[in-house]
Amino acid sequence: MAGRSFPDPGSSVRPKRGITLTIDLEDPSGLYAPDGRYVFLTKRILDLCDEFNRHATFFTVGKIVRSAPDLIKEIASRGHEIAYHTHNHVPLTEEIPSRMRSESYADKNELEQLTGTPVIGYRAPQYSLTPNTMWALDILGELGFRYSSSIMPTNISRFGFPNAQKKPFKWPNGMVEFPLPVKTIGPLSIPYSGGIYLYLLPSFISKLWLMNADEDEVLWTYAHPYDFDKEEPFHQMPNTPLWISLVLWSARRVAEKKVLSVLSCGPEEPLGKRIF
Repeated sequence: MAGRSFPDPGSSVRPKRGITLTIDLEDPSGLYAPDGRYVFLTKRILDLCDEFNRHATFFTVGKIVRSAPDLIKEIASRGHEIAYHTHNHVPLTEEIPSRMRSESYADKNELEQLTGTPVIGYRAPQYSLTPNTMWALDILGELGFRYSSSIMPTNISRFGFPNAQKKPFKWPNGMVEFPLPVKTIGPLSIPYSGGIYLYLLPSFISKLWLMNADEDEVLWTYAHPYDFDKEEPFHQMPNTPLWISLVLWSARRVAEKKVLSVLSCGPEEPLGKRIF
């Protein structure tokens, strides 16, 4: 898909106010043990969602299909959307197209069998859908994914897509893209609504930018189960630079509070319900 012109925003996207909670469901140890820390931490997030009357989108690594199928069933049974986050959290820049196609096909089928619901959403690890990895869109479209949440429209990230639309749009194959919300200040586009960016920014700035976002933006925040884990000793996460692993580990002391702070801006549906 390299060389294609960038698409205009798609008319089928239904912009709304409020903010959707999305969870990147993965095991930073890479072990995916059936009783790993990611399992009870995910259940902690599910309880928080119940407490705040939230239905989230869980972008799920395919390995969890085999390691913790009951966890996936519980997420779906409690009213949340199951979406896909690749088989083993490998960035698209390191992916092999044939492997991605076969793994994604198998994982998607198994997730659908577990939940009884179509899996229509995809998120690339580390937002690694860039001008150099747009080949992945053809595979995703062939496999029946209807939307992606995989680009960071900024040039300050390791995997940025600086010329991308900052509002939802449709790719040429019909898939809807929900870009990570960013705030444009002069020449800079600054992510602020989730992950390391949310944890490093003062809370009042994140909430101010969220409340003043354009009416036709689709707002969402993202977190990981390990963000809520204040007790785990430090270790470098697979496919993640050491400095990012250190910052994310340090941010666990404030992550839950910051996520709940932005969620106070207003509730919203899972991403899969925001494309019609």
